[in-house]
Order: sequence, then structure tokens, then C-alpha cells
Amino acid sequence: MLTLPPDFTFVIQLVSFLILWMGMKRLLFDPMIQVLEQREARTAGARQTAAELRAAAEGSAADYDRRLQEVRVKVGAEAQSSRATIEAEERKRIGEARDQAAAQLAQLRESLARQTEEARAGIAAEAQTMAAQMVERVVGRRLA
Repeated sequence: MLTLPPDFTFVIQLVSFLILWMGMKRLLFDPMIQVLEQREARTAGARQTAAELRAAAEGSAADYDRRLQEVRVKVGAEAQSSRATIEAEERKRIGEARDQAAAQLAQLRESLARQTEEARAGIAAEAQTMAAQMVERVVGRRLA
């Protein structure tokens, strides 16, 4: 029960509490607070480092994308140049083949025209001979 004025045991309890509080503070609370502060500092430092690394990674990724785009453009230009060279070579070869075919066709037409003229001349001569033979048979004598 509480009596006024408090007796001597209350003062002893109060002093014991303060001594225990100071001992606990010095031995337990202060070291625990230091550990928590150090942990907070390390965590903040790790977060800062992670943010810096993330920013560096994003910069590297952007640089990589830029370089990749440059390489794609360069490869595309080289492919277009190669395609144009191949198409020019193809047109050249097709033109040469067309010219060669035209020359062969002209040669064949000339040969065919010559053979046609020779055949006409031969047929005309043979027709003359046959006509003369027919007239000789009809008339019964040889024409001079």
C-alpha cells in the first residue's frame, strides 16, 4: 500500500532501477543502437550503390542499343550494296545472254534463209526439168 511520505524502500527501489537502467543502457541499449545505426548506414550505402549500378547498367544498355542500331544500319547498307552489285551483275549476264541468243537467232535465220533460197532454186530447176519431161511425153518428142 502506498503511504505518504514514501518510505525508504521506495527510494532504494528507485535508485536500484536507475542503476540497473544505466547499466543496461551502457551494456545493452547503446551497443544495440550502434548496431542498428551501422546496419542502417550499410543498407543506405547498399541502396546508393545499387542505384548507381542500376544507372550505369541503364547507360550501358542504352549504349549497347545505340551501337546495335548502328551495326544494323551498317549491315543493312552493306546488304543493299551487295544486292545492288548482284543485280547489276545479273542484268549484265542477262544482257550478254540476250545478245548471244539474238546473234544465234540471226545466224539461224540467215542460215534458214539461205537454205530456203537453195531449196527454191533446186525446186525451180526440178520444176523446169519435170515440165520439160511432161511436155515431151505429151508431144511425144524432145524439145530443144
